[in-house]
Amino acid sequence: MVTRPPRTVFFGAALAFSLVVSGAPWGMLQVAWAQDQTLFMAFTDADGAPVSDMTPEEIIIRWDEMPSEVREIEPINWPARVTVFVDNATESQTVLSDMREGLTRFLGALPPDIEVAIATIAGRPQFRVEHTTDRGALADAVGALASEGGAATFFDALYEEAERLDDDDDREYLPVIVMVAVAGSEGSGRARGQNLERMMDRLYDNAAVVHTLLLPSPVSGVAGTQGRPQTRWGTDIAAATRGSFADLGVATDYRTRLPELVGDISRRHKLTSHQFRVTYRPPDDASDQPRVQVGSARPGITVWPTDNGNIP
Repeated sequence: MVTRPPRTVFFGAALAFSLVVSGAPWGMLQVAWAQDQTLFMAFTDADGAPVSDMTPEEIIIRWDEMPSEVREIEPINWPARVTVFVDNATESQTVLSDMREGLTRFLGALPPDIEVAIATIAGRPQFRVEHTTDRGALADAVGALASEGGAATFFDALYEEAERLDDDDDREYLPVIVMVAVAGSEGSGRARGQNLERMMDRLYDNAAVVHTLLLPSPVSGVAGTQGRPQTRWGTDIAAATRGSFADLGVATDYRTRLPELVGDISRRHKLTSHQFRVTYRPPDDASDQPRVQVGSARPGITVWPTDNGNIP
């Protein structure tokens, strides 16, 4: 397992790599000193609705209890964009009907303005339909999913998607990746050396969220997914991207667990579509490892600060 040191040291209850204190007006963290700093910040009211009319004067950033100068706030509209990878290799053949049904329910529950792409991973990663809001085209792609034999390319699919995101200089969306797979034979050619760390760096730097749903191979004769490489990759990547890893027990879990992801995706979609990129000047007398506090002067506002725009 690759252990990634957090880029910030967090004080309080939160997920790894997160700057957010959910439900509290202040986030506290440590960062390395620099002349100019940037944070992504979303704001919600008492009902959890996004607040999009914040002004620089209402944003408070303190280093070691000393005020920082908020120099610029830029509205950021990053809607979620979903890429679904489906394992259609030999060992998933008997569970594809459950995958298809789960994906049908997933697409039916997802907000209609979220773009989705469908890709398969038997032999090599292949897109069946590119990102679109056309639910008819997506339904056709899901309905056409069939086993193509061979080994799955779980790792290569995620690696190539991370590279695509890193090459997208015009990205204005929150990348959400959903991996629907079994813990079977792995045929990826890139699963070696430093490629896992490189992939996770790419995913993190581009604010990607990765959700993995993994079922034990129906033909391996091995109970559970522990010890499988897909389990190690899925858990590491979930931690690094503020995503999730689900170790499924039976094939019908695809039918329930896939639509359950929609709540998290929809919530992030709402917040990342209404956030700000905040540029500020720290106080001159701050320490090299300051305590940073982020808040709002407007009453009743909860602040969601992150370093990359991926709100947990």
